[in-house]
Amino acid sequence: MFKNDRDTTTVAHETETVIAPSVRVEGDFVSEGNVRIEGEVKGSISTERDLIVGENAKIVAGVQARNAVIAGELHGNLRVFDRLELASTARIYGDIQSKVLSVAPGAMMKGQLVIGLEVPVMEKREASAETDSEERPPIARGPKSVREKKIEELLQQ
Repeated sequence: MFKNDRDTTTVAHETETVIAPSVRVEGDFVSEGNVRIEGEVKGSISTERDLIVGENAKIVAGVQARNAVIAGELHGNLRVFDRLELASTARIYGDIQSKVLSVAPGAMMKGQLVIGLEVPVMEKREASAETDSEERPPIARGPKSVREKKIEELLQQ
């Protein structure tokens, strides 16, 4: 890219991927750039940059991002490596882990909250595949619930 007089913080907040209000995505969604979700997502979401969840968005997924602004509804664990902002319309049903948290009056959270600790850096799937021969859980998944552990045990039998 060519250098210009644009502020680098403006470049960091540009949206690269948009899931529009009329779009529904199912499965694992992985991005290296910024993501804006206005529609519906089921599965998992992982971005190495910023995630913006619109006021009317509905997410049923494990989520991880560098930074996130949540204004919609999220059912699943949320892992943010730097800064998480919850708007007054945010509704979170799941565990939250973030280095920094900003909560607007009116935001709702139900789950465990871990704030201020260093959140481990995201691992790239390719790097982990080369160093470990054992299978790892999907990148955007948080800690396994008791139910998930029992299902996994039953499947291994």
